Amino acid sequence: MYVKIFRNLSILILAVLLPLSAQLLDAVLELPIETDQTVTRTTDGFIVAGTVTLPDSALELSGAVLRLASNGIVNVSITAGSDENNVDFQEVRLFPEPYSNRTIAVSRYDTPFTIDKIHFTVKSSSRITILSFGILDAEDNDIYPEMVPGILRRGLAGIEKPVVISRDEWNANPPKYNYTHHPYFNKLTLHHAAGWQAWTMGEGKKQVKAIQEFHQDGRGWNDIGYHFLVDLSGNIYQGRPEIVIGAHVGGANTGNIGVCILGCYHPPETGWPCYDTMTKETENALTYLYAWIADTYAIAPQVLLGHRDYFGTTVCPGDNVWPLLPGMREDIELFIASGGPPDAFQLLPNYPNPFNAMTTIPFRTTGGQSARIVITDLLGKQIASLEKNNTLNGYNEVHWNGRDLSGLQATTGIYLYALETGGERKSGKMVYLK
Repeated sequence: MYVKIFRNLSILILAVLLPLSAQLLDAVLELPIETDQTVTRTTDGFIVAGTVTLPDSALELSGAVLRLASNGIVNVSITAGSDENNVDFQEVRLFPEPYSNRTIAVSRYDTPFTIDKIHFTVKSSSRITILSFGILDAEDNDIYPEMVPGILRRGLAGIEKPVVISRDEWNANPPKYNYTHHPYFNKLTLHHAAGWQAWTMGEGKKQVKAIQEFHQDGRGWNDIGYHFLVDLSGNIYQGRPEIVIGAHVGGANTGNIGVCILGCYHPPETGWPCYDTMTKETENALTYLYAWIADTYAIAPQVLLGHRDYFGTTVCPGDNVWPLLPGMREDIELFIASGGPPDAFQLLPNYPNPFNAMTTIPFRTTGGQSARIVITDLLGKQIASLEKNNTLNGYNEVHWNGRDLSGLQATTGIYLYALETGGERKSGKMVYLK
């Protein structure tokens, strides 16, 4: 108990001392490269060298990770040592990111160690950009005690499972050892890959396989850490079986089903493009997938969190995704309540109703269109007209203050309102009390 408490304290101290990072596939604790890197031009290419000082030298490590970009053939060495302690790292393994010039270099050590400085040297026939550096926490080792499998409880709506690309389809490696089953289900988490972008199923299969290889052979985990992954076209890939414990939120994996969207969604990342935004296809796929998970395993959609919401040690799933989570929770609930995909075009009940000062008329569209709401009395006379240009994909709203076309207050009574957008029309009824 005390060992675990002090280990978590070390992580919290690092979280305070270090800037938030996207974390390399949720497997690495990133550190700043404090000293200036030296760059040398040679007859064969370029050499870049640097040193990282650990702010907490008491933390037990199992290795170090360097992310870099270069169009040439790369050779990397990583060493660690100080006046008091030296560590001989294993040979560096390289994990290229498909469809990019980025590579992750990993050097692991069989026995946990403590150190205060880590040095790296990169050689390449082309220019080299060091993107980030990180350490592997020896405690976060993806090994769990055997547990009794959780009881699968069907929800009331019976949401049908979306189409999921199986492990055989993306040529998954088998797990290194037996999985540990969730004893219960009570968490949902969204991640981004901070890279590994994929628009097509063919690209997605290669990216998911590359992530699995890094998690298994670089991080040393049993299998890919996520339960599902989703690309920018909305294709869903099976990671680990969702009924077993994953490796995506260290310290909160039990009962937690994790989904990762391929791509990088945090603009502050430096040194390479990281400006992906949530596509409509990805958002729809996530809503469908989470609705099925929540319904199948009796998990409340409102527990859905981003990785950053747990311990504050990461910006994952990125600033372009994290603000969308409240709307996603509502969409998942609506999906379950509807028993399937809701209509893209919906006019929702106005509120408050009755009203005497202001009422809100909410609606949902596919976005990018103009919407017009016409308010009439029971005889069909037009009382007011409300416009909303360039609607959002999903939830929108307009407000009526009870005044007519002349700016005068309407009389107390029942009014009809009709929403027109994209060639479709729906109507509702409200009561105005003057």
